[in-house]
Amino acid sequence: MINKKRKKERGISLVSLAIAVVIIIILSNITIYYVRDNLRVENLKQMQNDITNLRDKIASYYIQNGKIPANIKYTNINAIQEAGLISNQVDRGDFLVIDLAALENLTLNYGKDYEKVREDAQNANNYLDLYIINEASHNIFYVEGITIDKEVYYTDYEAEEVDTKEVNLKYVDNIQIPEGYHYVRGKKNTGIIIENQEGTEQYKWIVEEQKIQNIPEELEINSLDKEDFLKSVNAYQGYYKNTTNNKVIYLAIEKWSLAYDKEGIYEDKNGDTISIPEGFKVSQIKGEDTIEEGLVVKDNKENQWVWIEVPKILKVYPTAGLAIEEFTQEAYQKIEEDLQKYTANYRIEEYTDTWKEENQHGFASSQDYQDWKKAMLKSIYQKGGFFVGRYETGATSYVTALDNAARQPIIGANAYAYNYVTCKQAQMLSKSLGTETRTGSLMFGIQWDLILKFIEEKESKTQNELKNDSSMWGNYKESTFDVVRGKYKINTWAEINQTYHKTNTATELTTGATNRNSACNIYDLAGNMYEWTLEYSGRMTAPCTYRGGCYQDENLRKCCK
Repeated sequence: MINKKRKKERGISLVSLAIAVVIIIILSNITIYYVRDNLRVENLKQMQNDITNLRDKIASYYIQNGKIPANIKYTNINAIQEAGLISNQVDRGDFLVIDLAALENLTLNYGKDYEKVREDAQNANNYLDLYIINEASHNIFYVEGITIDKEVYYTDYEAEEVDTKEVNLKYVDNIQIPEGYHYVRGKKNTGIIIENQEGTEQYKWIVEEQKIQNIPEELEINSLDKEDFLKSVNAYQGYYKNTTNNKVIYLAIEKWSLAYDKEGIYEDKNGDTISIPEGFKVSQIKGEDTIEEGLVVKDNKENQWVWIEVPKILKVYPTAGLAIEEFTQEAYQKIEEDLQKYTANYRIEEYTDTWKEENQHGFASSQDYQDWKKAMLKSIYQKGGFFVGRYETGATSYVTALDNAARQPIIGANAYAYNYVTCKQAQMLSKSLGTETRTGSLMFGIQWDLILKFIEEKESKTQNELKNDSSMWGNYKESTFDVVRGKYKINTWAEINQTYHKTNTATELTTGATNRNSACNIYDLAGNMYEWTLEYSGRMTAPCTYRGGCYQDENLRKCCK
């Protein structure tokens, strides 16, 4: 009896066991449900954090660049529309895939399909792990969405929170929306439509790709505003015109900064910096105000210059290194050799930066030439580049072979290219372009090569366009293009009133006559007039070197030679 009792106390009935198992299973299901739910909530938080991060980065990018970092169109938005997250009132523009590569210091949890879309833009709608943005509202969505309990979340707000207040855009396609007006629809190439706050007047953006010298007769512009209107149109390549009459709105322009009262550091919107000499002003026109595009400055003599960046990095100076403090003969040799290797694609083997008795270039001795070259190399190494004239050196009146009296050289648009001078005379004229804090000079060959390398690095022109055939961006005999400003000369000089159609005829132009013949804000590097350099050509009969080609050239259409 005793043994039976003990057995009964230790045992458990089948009914009790069944109940226990059911309870355990139920509790396990609840635990699993909560774990999964917490993971989904965490996923939602990560997506929302991504969008907050993107919104801040894009807002900064938009302020700096006048556009959003996105250009691949995306139309697979049915699910987001059905969720009630798109407002027809504010989300009026196209939806675009956010260019994550354009945003610095960005870490995201989602959006991994962006790299695939970059390689397969035509099939962008097939990818879902993407962040997209509406070009008008700047609202951001995650296409794939985060699912929690059968509900899908695509952004950091819900349908009842959709904003119906119109967004006050400041730029569309990098074109400013004037104060007191708001964006209605359209793009730059089709015509941006803006409207005043009262909704009584609309204006459309009129594109003017070629610079104009005369105001269209039908436009209503106050005579006092005409000069400013032309400057604005030529700077921004367009203006706003009333859709019902001929009234216009043009964008205000502040072309130059204040003059630097002492040498100072300029930092552009990309964070790149250079040293600006005392008395110089910096261009404030978009496209001229960044170092990577070719920063434009003006000295106290009104001459314009472009900064040629030569990065102080090991890629450029693998032998010399980045820490030279004592500039010995060996150090100069290493700097020059590194720069020659860096620009090897554009070096002409027979051209050398060497002084010869027969091509003195205005130097009294070989030592003077070497000292001048060392000063150039040291400056490039320490400053990270050099300034080059934005235009061919010119004069206010035409220089002829019979009348070669000295004229004041200028570096500006619409001047007559300074012609009929020897290399020695050209060096003397170049020196006169210097300022109290900067030395003027013809370029050494290595500087010419560095300019071509700079243009290539900034993807303004291809190696082929620089090295083999520059006819598509230079003024050579066989080049054909239109010119809308300045003067041209076949036999005699003539003013360009409307448009001059340059055909395959040898035609000399005034400086900076067309944007077609420019790269990185430098005009007429290819063609128009030959450019003297301080190189030795290797030819005893013609020891001085000229580069870039000439408007009379038929077969030689190379910018490098």
